[in-house]
Amino acid sequence: MKRMIFMKMRIYKNRCLAGMLICFGLVSGLKSGTHPGFRVIGRHLYDKCGEKVILRGVANPNIWYQKDGLPQFEEIEKTGANVIRIVWDTTGSANELDAAITNCIDLLMIPMIECHDATCDLSLLDEVVDYWTRPDIVDVIINHEEYLLLNIANEAGDYAATPAAFRAAYETAILRMRQADIHVPLIIDGTDCGKRINVLQSEGPYLISVDPDSNLIFSVHMWWNQKTGYPESLISQEIEQSVNMNLPLIVGEFGNWFDWNGTEVTPETTIPYQIIIEQCHLNEIGYIAWSWFGNSTPILDMTEDGTYDTLHDWGLEVAVTSEYSIQNTSVRPYYIDHGRCNPTDVRHSRNKSTPELFTFTRNFPNPFNPRTQIDYRLLDTANVRLDVFDETGRYVVTLIDEKQSPGSHSVHWEGKDETGKQVPSGMYICRIEVGNNSQSVDLFQKMILVK
Repeated sequence: MKRMIFMKMRIYKNRCLAGMLICFGLVSGLKSGTHPGFRVIGRHLYDKCGEKVILRGVANPNIWYQKDGLPQFEEIEKTGANVIRIVWDTTGSANELDAAITNCIDLLMIPMIECHDATCDLSLLDEVVDYWTRPDIVDVIINHEEYLLLNIANEAGDYAATPAAFRAAYETAILRMRQADIHVPLIIDGTDCGKRINVLQSEGPYLISVDPDSNLIFSVHMWWNQKTGYPESLISQEIEQSVNMNLPLIVGEFGNWFDWNGTEVTPETTIPYQIIIEQCHLNEIGYIAWSWFGNSTPILDMTEDGTYDTLHDWGLEVAVTSEYSIQNTSVRPYYIDHGRCNPTDVRHSRNKSTPELFTFTRNFPNPFNPRTQIDYRLLDTANVRLDVFDETGRYVVTLIDEKQSPGSHSVHWEGKDETGKQVPSGMYICRIEVGNNSQSVDLFQKMILVK
């Protein structure tokens, strides 16, 4: 049955309904070829139809075990995961990579491919980019670009890698990959073997600014415990800081334990994974657990033999039983499920059984100069955030970020950014997010400033 669905996905893969373009704006205003599938706007990931995607999944060490991912992908699919981080390296052929990606898409999950060759060594990043930009590998990426995320290099950079070196290395990597016609979202891990979030916070905004596609996600690997110098309180603090700075962040790896020098599980080596998945859920941040099966360190395996039925201990909790587990919080994008945009539901609520939270009318006038008015009506008390982005997805200004009472509301935009500077003529995207304790809804609207 899933293979039949996959064939339908292939048939409809280029059909994004025209009516959806009016609702979302961000699709119709893109430069040709620069955002063929997923893209980042602000701190969130969206599919080609404009549906917000919060990543929930696991890593699977394909390259060390079964390169095509089978039968493990079929077992991971049972958790409801919407993404698999496909562990890879430069020994994998183009045909093998194509098979792994195809099998993941076939099972209605998002493939996030990553290369392990530069782990803890920033000097090897160029060699990883050499692999991704090989013509045969580029062909595979472009063939699947509507569905694909690309984690450039696993944990490139050790504890001694400086922010300046990180910035320079990844600026070069990003530009080389874009010049090779790779336009999928690029994921960038922190230094200190993935653990250092501060370098992502300090250098991330610059890297977004130099990316021609403005299509980056930053990934911290939370191998955080007392032994590595990370108290539990730092998890919520660093996530809050990243959210406040509008950084597109995911937790790309975490487990239940970490120790470079031993295998003993102690309070100092235990990772507070329950707090990680809770904070990710509460802040709409993606998480990917390490890993399904096939580790050299079995304590980090979520399953005993790669099957869903042998999920155990922390793996069972993260995948199924926790309130914040993959199974309880993962949502697969409509486009991944059906190969086309959703023709009936443009609000993308995470709880379809609840009533609509608000109504949203088009801004007026549109086009406008120098001022436009945005009207909406809340049906219940809710938290409201209204942001403006330019047509490349770069953040411009936040017009509202507060709790509001039921009733009619209006906000004006004078065509200025967060510093009060007048922005140039062009297309802008208004995103309104409305949420309460049980529901969260996003809507987009295209606005055109003409001078």
